[in-house]
Amino acid sequence: MIQTAEPRMSAFLHKKALQMGVPVSGIFELTPDCNFNCPMCYIHGSQKRGEELSTEDWLSIAQQAKDAGTLFLLLTGGEPLLRKDFEVLYVTLSKMGFVISINSNGSLIKNYMSLFRKYPPARINISLYAADKETYQDFCKADQFENVVDAIELLKKEHISVRLNSVFTAENYRQAGGIIRFAKEHGLHLKPTAYNYPRLRVDGKAGINGARLSPRQAAQCAVESDLLRFDTETFARRGQKILEKADESTETQSFSHIRCRAGRCSYWITWDGKMRPCGMMTQPETFPLQVGFLRAWDELREKVENITLPLECAVCERRVSCPVCAAMCLAETGSFSKKPEYVCSMFQHTCDLTQEQLVQLGKTEELPDSLDGSEEEEYCEY
Repeated sequence: MIQTAEPRMSAFLHKKALQMGVPVSGIFELTPDCNFNCPMCYIHGSQKRGEELSTEDWLSIAQQAKDAGTLFLLLTGGEPLLRKDFEVLYVTLSKMGFVISINSNGSLIKNYMSLFRKYPPARINISLYAADKETYQDFCKADQFENVVDAIELLKKEHISVRLNSVFTAENYRQAGGIIRFAKEHGLHLKPTAYNYPRLRVDGKAGINGARLSPRQAAQCAVESDLLRFDTETFARRGQKILEKADESTETQSFSHIRCRAGRCSYWITWDGKMRPCGMMTQPETFPLQVGFLRAWDELREKVENITLPLECAVCERRVSCPVCAAMCLAETGSFSKKPEYVCSMFQHTCDLTQEQLVQLGKTEELPDSLDGSEEEEYCEY
């Protein structure tokens, strides 16, 4: 069975780190540069504003992060394998003892297979935005589909864990079925999303991403994708969780603040050296190269604790199941405290469409919890 839930040890360590305020997980955004030009990208194009951190900068941050308690490390971009010093960085970080995962478009993997054989990563997450060569090239503006498929096969042959990531937009949502079939045929876990963040980091404008679907289209794509991904029982259990409503005993205080790991036990460092709670946020930020990693982390945690989310979201009856988060609020509205209407609309459509499917499937009665956890939410990023 393909594992979809986060490994128990990782979940345990993150839970303990969250309680203690330890930065156990980090994301190093090595570069904003990419050899693809996907229409919805939240970072490609921002590289005109500054210079990337040097090899020495990244290794200095890494050593301080390790001393502060970081264990899990995700290397991302842009396309991180474009860094000329990627091998040096990767080998040194591996020898430091980090549990390393990599986000990649897959086009350059073959150039680094000898490196990954010697120092296997915990996982490589490969973005797959189409299931055929022509659509892939039109979407990514790169003739790399066959290279990516070959890379996936090579990684599987070397028993290196692979996860597929996919984002559905107005240009590729019809590929959803093909991508899901590809993942199943290759025995790979797929993490799809029909939600596209506004390109706040690229153009500074909240609420705008010309590539994304309407809220209803995004909801329909998400529900239809789940129908293809899961068996009937699993879909029903997930659907019932989506439709769960808060009762009068459900406290609201925790829903007024950040509930995820961002800035509480995990952090993101941008290609130009800013520490942020996650990569979708432009604030708050601190500067580890200027003040030191540990001080930057402490300052970030304090700023995150003071973030207040929309009151409407904190008291909404859907608050226990809605995916709304601080990053979405900021990217959609320019403020943490304003309700993101696009997200709200998308989730309401998701609930309506899910309810319709459960009725059609005859699965309106509550089901017992699954014993195998197969419908648990996706892997963590690390």
